[in-house]
Amino acid sequence: MDIRTESRNLKMTPRWQDEIEARLHDLQEGHGDILHARVTLEKNRHHKKGPNIASARLVCNVNGGTFTASKTEQTFEEAIRATFHAMEEELRSFREKRKKRARTESARRVPTRRSPSV
Repeated sequence: MDIRTESRNLKMTPRWQDEIEARLHDLQEGHGDILHARVTLEKNRHHKKGPNIASARLVCNVNGGTFTASKTEQTFEEAIRATFHAMEEELRSFREKRKKRARTESARRVPTRRSPSV
């Protein structure tokens, strides 16, 4: 899995970097379907944003699709956790649908019986 992290309007701390990598490996565990993940942390300095100035965006390329999760919170720790929780739900739903689709497709491929040749 290729992991890329970037930050805008702030400096990425090693603690955030470690947490992001650990959470990505947890998402990947047991499945191995995430090809590429990109995490962007951004500090919004706009005065009308209120106390929620920390935003995290996660983009995951998976076999069969691309998923995005983005959350804005008061702290970057909260934003990272919320973003990964949202991505976990997205991937869980996608994996269940993919598993269900594979089962129905394999059921459709029942071999036809051939009549005995005389």
